[in-house]
Amino acid sequence: MSKARYILVRLTLLMMLLAAGFSAEPRHITVYAPQTTYQVDILVREGVDYAGLTDLLEPLGRLESHVDGNRLTLVFNGAAAEFQDGRKQYRTSASTRLELGSNFLIVDGRGYVPIASIPQLLPRIANLPAELHTASRRLFVGGTPMHFTAELRHAPAQLVLTFPAPVNPASLIEKNRVRLLFRREPVVSSGPETVTYLDAFVQSTNFVETPDGAEIIVNVQQPATVTVSDNGRTVIVNAAAPQAMPSAPAATAPSAATQAGQAHPSTAPARGRPFVILDAAHGGADNGVELASGVEEKAVTLAFARRLQKELENRGVTVVLTRTADVALAFDQRASAANSSRAALLVSIHASAIGHGVRIYTALLPAQPSSQQTDPGKRALQPWELAQQPYLALSGHAATALAGSLDSQGIAHRSSAAPLRPLNNVTLAAIAIELAPLHADPKELGSAEYQQKMAAALAAGIAELQGKLEAAP
Repeated sequence: MSKARYILVRLTLLMMLLAAGFSAEPRHITVYAPQTTYQVDILVREGVDYAGLTDLLEPLGRLESHVDGNRLTLVFNGAAAEFQDGRKQYRTSASTRLELGSNFLIVDGRGYVPIASIPQLLPRIANLPAELHTASRRLFVGGTPMHFTAELRHAPAQLVLTFPAPVNPASLIEKNRVRLLFRREPVVSSGPETVTYLDAFVQSTNFVETPDGAEIIVNVQQPATVTVSDNGRTVIVNAAAPQAMPSAPAATAPSAATQAGQAHPSTAPARGRPFVILDAAHGGADNGVELASGVEEKAVTLAFARRLQKELENRGVTVVLTRTADVALAFDQRASAANSSRAALLVSIHASAIGHGVRIYTALLPAQPSSQQTDPGKRALQPWELAQQPYLALSGHAATALAGSLDSQGIAHRSSAAPLRPLNNVTLAAIAIELAPLHADPKELGSAEYQQKMAAALAAGIAELQGKLEAAP
């Protein structure tokens, strides 16, 4: 074999090995227990999936184990059991002989049990009920499966998902579907995995389980937003129906993906329409700036958005969030979500380690070429980058109200205009706030005390705007 051919063969084999490695499915089971959620690696022997007995039991209680030759003895929460390498039979403290589905294994001084036998094993040696979902390799210990209910409502159109305990799903809003990802919560199906609604808003829903969690997929026929309420027990997929602007110019988005419905600032809100939409900046791979060691801007903005949402709801203000989890959103997606929400006010949330107090921004629009200027009495398409122009006065009014509320609490602030997206593309009153430390330490940006003080002050100012923005001429 020539040297060139030898090198080619080696490279081909290497690429095949790499491809196999990258495409390999994760081999673990996810365990949902009352105390915690954790993963246990899978060992495969002769086509049988095994889990380490110590890895499985340690997070659940007090465990002692000892290997002596081909025998393993363990004591879990005071109850003893004995296993033997290469045998199915094992004993419990009651001297009862029981049997696994496949042989028990001792590998490198560690004991392994067949995963299929865990639902029968745990009640006997740990007094814990267990339910194994084999296809998704999800194990539910101690009655943890979390069933949910789904209700499609109208006026306004929304799909309401109710859970028995708080959840914190990652939400991904795509063109024709909303994906809710549950990584650590033991969410399971409450009925058929596919439910067909054939509604003008929700076409159908799908429930999917994988080794990394559960996913609820909502197939929608209109733009949608996601909100979380009731301390995390209710997740609502809201229809964000477009509404025509009777007099203000419409914004021309750069592509169909960024076009959104327009809400005129003088239009009174429909029943159930949110008053404010909160936009937590950054998310996903976009961390923003590192405010302090271990404190990322994306985490601070999301935590503050949730706290501000709670403060506003306590004051009777209806709220939606552009993102409810650590996901990336493009500027045009944020603008489209705001425009289609039919809210009266957008508040974009940022954070900075520089300065003190709060900076409040309104849009700084680019100069409009004379060729694009239109007769204000005529309806025309407004360029996407100038969509905010008819709403600047309302945005200024909102900024003034927030500044007054901060003044009353003795919180330092300053206001200015800035070319800060997505403000330019929003067809409603829109401001951005940038949180800065009150004192010298930027770590306080992530503290509950700091965020609560700021949220209460800003929520008071926003609540005062309710009825004023909606009724503005």
